[in-house]
Amino acid sequence: MNFDKQKIGDKNFIAHAPKGSDWDSVDNVLSSWMANQFSFPESKSEGEVGFRSAQLGAVFAIKSHWTVSTSAATVVMPTGTGKTEVMIATVVSECQGKTCVVVPSDLLRKQTINRFCTLGKLREIGAINNSFCNPIIGCLMSSPKDASELEDLLSKSNVVVTTMSLLNSGHFRDEYIRILSAKCDTLIIDEAHHVPASSWSRVKKSFEKNRCLQFTATPFRNDGKKIDGDIIYNFPLPLAQERGYFKPINFYPIYEFNSDRKDYSVAAKAIELLESDIAKGFSHLLLVRASTQNRAKELYESVYAPNYSRHSPVLIISGNSATENRAALQKVTDGVAKIIICVDMFSEGIDIPQLKICAIHDKYKSLPITMQFIGRFARTQTNLGEASVVANIVDDDIQDTLEELYSQDADWNKILKEASEERIGREIELQKLARGFTGTEVIPLNQIRPKVSMFMYTTTETSWHWQRWSKVFNEEHSRHFLNEQEKILIVTELRTSNVDWTTCRDISDENWNLHILYWDERKKVFFINTTDKGVADRLAEAIFSSYKRIAGEDVFRCLSGINRLMLSTVGLKTAVSNHHIRYRMFAGVDVAEGITSAITSTATKSNLFGIGFEDGRSISIGCSYKGTIWAKWVETINYWKSWCDKQAVKILDSTIDTKAVLSGALVPEVINSRPAVVPYRIDFPLEIEAELRGSIRMKTSLHDARPFLVDIGLSVFDETSPLSFYIGNEDFREDFTLDVNANDYTISHKSGSSIKIVLSRSREMSLTEFLRENPPTIWFVDGSSLEGNLLVKLKNSPPAMFPTSNIVPWDWSGTDIRKESQGLQKENDSIQYRLISELKSSNRYSLIFDDDGPGEVADVIAIQEDDANARLIFEFYHCKFSGAAQAGSRVDDLYAVCGQAEKCIKWTNDAKLLADRLMKRESDRTGKSKPSRFEVGDNKVLFTLKNKLKLYSVEYKVFIVQPGVDSNSITSPMHQVLCSASAYLMDTYGIPLHLICS
Repeated sequence: MNFDKQKIGDKNFIAHAPKGSDWDSVDNVLSSWMANQFSFPESKSEGEVGFRSAQLGAVFAIKSHWTVSTSAATVVMPTGTGKTEVMIATVVSECQGKTCVVVPSDLLRKQTINRFCTLGKLREIGAINNSFCNPIIGCLMSSPKDASELEDLLSKSNVVVTTMSLLNSGHFRDEYIRILSAKCDTLIIDEAHHVPASSWSRVKKSFEKNRCLQFTATPFRNDGKKIDGDIIYNFPLPLAQERGYFKPINFYPIYEFNSDRKDYSVAAKAIELLESDIAKGFSHLLLVRASTQNRAKELYESVYAPNYSRHSPVLIISGNSATENRAALQKVTDGVAKIIICVDMFSEGIDIPQLKICAIHDKYKSLPITMQFIGRFARTQTNLGEASVVANIVDDDIQDTLEELYSQDADWNKILKEASEERIGREIELQKLARGFTGTEVIPLNQIRPKVSMFMYTTTETSWHWQRWSKVFNEEHSRHFLNEQEKILIVTELRTSNVDWTTCRDISDENWNLHILYWDERKKVFFINTTDKGVADRLAEAIFSSYKRIAGEDVFRCLSGINRLMLSTVGLKTAVSNHHIRYRMFAGVDVAEGITSAITSTATKSNLFGIGFEDGRSISIGCSYKGTIWAKWVETINYWKSWCDKQAVKILDSTIDTKAVLSGALVPEVINSRPAVVPYRIDFPLEIEAELRGSIRMKTSLHDARPFLVDIGLSVFDETSPLSFYIGNEDFREDFTLDVNANDYTISHKSGSSIKIVLSRSREMSLTEFLRENPPTIWFVDGSSLEGNLLVKLKNSPPAMFPTSNIVPWDWSGTDIRKESQGLQKENDSIQYRLISELKSSNRYSLIFDDDGPGEVADVIAIQEDDANARLIFEFYHCKFSGAAQAGSRVDDLYAVCGQAEKCIKWTNDAKLLADRLMKRESDRTGKSKPSRFEVGDNKVLFTLKNKLKLYSVEYKVFIVQPGVDSNSITSPMHQVLCSASAYLMDTYGIPLHLICS
């Protein structure tokens, strides 16, 4: 501690580092600043003393801003570029009367007091001489006992340093906040990304009339709240790296799928790096990052303290006493402790240059915090090496940018540049748009997040009459905002409505509706986004004399140009009876052409929704015949405007053929008896099929399983028997019957376990009861399907002959064609073993995976890489044992395996999810000390392939492997079941079916 102090009350004090033995007065300090010349030397090369260019830019930006405004201003400077010196230089050069500096933690308060007491490095770099007095610092450590104590401290201080948590504590009364804002000319907030939190807004509001500076390495929060105030200066991260402020960051990914081992694996690698750096002569330290205090304690007690005591690990968390944290930090300062375990190094005040190695046990899921966190480790300092970061890259579901940051081949130096530039650039664009608005009051535009949707209109008008909005909305209960340059009108409208649960008119709800109109004058179109669709046309009519809403087939042009478009929802409004309206869902890989011309068009397209990739990112798009176009997210108005522009280009393009989107629809009918056709496949109800991640559970009194570990299958394969099926796995099984009768159907328990289905914590029912409400779908060899008593028939039957080009005969000598699985012992006379051997010998596959077992996607999954065409090829192989020792023409050998081939394609909706599932299947097996499922490749290869899915397209192929079929003896019934399966794969997902046989 390089200052003297005098107590003010019990815990507060003033601190000063006088030039002589006597303290200066507050007035003398300020007079010395005013009487002497403040210089701004610039360090233009390494070794030259002066301000860094980033610091000078920030100081001059602040001075420039204050010549025209006292509104809140934000300065964005990457960690390590010298924010504190900018604060001190601003206070001294502007000769501030009193300044209140707010920091996020107790330890940062201590560091800030130390820096301000001696004016940081200003003398060292030649900005000031010894004629400048050091300021007297008011150290507000706790709430004063009364107002007079606070006023006493303020009267004796040039600068007050405190924490936001203290100012927002229940003990710090509103009166104290008012005194603080009245006595201080300027408020400076460090780490300003905390400001928008609800617990901090009280302080900012009290200082609205004061100068307010907000310093941060990133002005973004993951909770969606933004810092109010313009970004007046942004020093880009790429420049900081280019000018040597940061050293390279080395990332070391860990591939640990066993949750019990992941912490030990991360720690082992981090310690290896620490000891390697120490051996090279670097005084590096290791910081261990946890998500919560309990998690930090767990890591300290279970991983680091017992295994790495030689490096004297310490635990620094806000839950410790101040004495405990100071003692721990002192061990670090003294060079005794080499490992620090913490939750938030910023709030806990840990800012030590020697921290060059980081073990991330729990990842930040916010890009801003990750950028700031990593930046701490990359700062340049003499006698220190490069930064290293260790993280397990397979255990978290995180947003796209962070996924790239944590990927195995990540170049963090490049990614951090791109990520920070993009995020900060978007915020500055949004602020420019916001400043262009005028209206009845200042609009917090950067906090408005409309749903991304719109109606599009054409108009012949050359001017707009935006003032006429008042003809649609009650001015008394509405507010409007206008950006004339961008041609955007926003109206917020307060509506009062009756509530559903009473007829009393004195009780009502108040809701705000949002309406946005954007006119593209050049294209002669305008767009309306509204929370009340019924208002759209009336608003259009008020603003433009002539207009026409885009509707009908032209709307579906917005689906054009989307790479790997997959239609996840196709709403086809078809009246089946007075009580039945049926919607079918189709999806396509890369293009919607996977829905073939075999489907006839008898239904009305009501809406389509799909996902895909456009401009290098994942997008969603929906559209309806009535003209609504939407995406499944909320965004800024600036984003919405750009999105509208992009859709307009497509919709106005008359060369786009909308018939490619969907060529026809299937028509369901109510039936009174079971179809006289052979069933060969049954699917879980959509409510279960959609749960690929397994939030639903099925259980008996003894067992419990996720749906993806439970099978559903048919018990009969003929034209007349009652429709019977089972649900179960190796632990339990229940058999059911489906009876179709006059205008109804019944599902009944037949035998076996009494399974219950758990839909949520509060909702559980018998599986029989659930199936009566949500019947499974049964598929027949003629291509028709039955759901309850609704039968969907194909208008055009599948081809009569399965193409010979898709039939691949093998010589199965040496294979027992009645033995399907290789098992854990890898029996070399099994069908599966022979298949895997053939795939291996081709040397075409980067990965071959044995997925055999309950809940399998396929018996074998093989993946090829086609780097030349930026494509991954997933191949699903379904094996089935022969019904006899010799190959022949038994149609029974095909029913079950054809059904399995069809069911696997639900996994083609999300290749990343499929990759995650394979990793989980591998972890589950090896965790029981059983052989790996990988026949070629490993988890690292699979993770690499998963990363490539961001840029590569995906192609799927499905193979049936049935050596019991003689390729020369395939009968018409066999062709029928093969063609039915093939048509289903092609009609829905455009995936070809192949048969490997004898």
